[in-house]
Amino acid sequence: MNEIAVFALSSVPVLSFVSAGVLEFQRDRGSLRSLTRMLSLAVAVVVSIVLLIDLYYPYFSFRLRLSRSMSALSVLVAVSALVCRYKSRLTAALIFIGGLVLALLWLLNLWVA
Repeated sequence: MNEIAVFALSSVPVLSFVSAGVLEFQRDRGSLRSLTRMLSLAVAVVVSIVLLIDLYYPYFSFRLRLSRSMSALSVLVAVSALVCRYKSRLTAALIFIGGLVLALLWLLNLWVA
């Protein structure tokens, strides 16, 4: 049961970023041409998936070297939600909240190690 709770909590940022991407694509199909908008979403999804791999496959783990840098990268993703001009405020809010939650989970991953 504990593993299910960890998976549910760690999948919140992925779901947040994917739903923000879908919402932005529905609002403005030209968003795919904007490199800054799509790059921040792509980086956020990759960092979220690396967290899931790090949690469930510990033999691939680089926690001591990876957690701080991934946490900083997650904070940069959260800040990019405020800087990039998304068409929807909900999209920016989902990316911002997802980035902060992801940074917190990476820091918790460091302390658990």
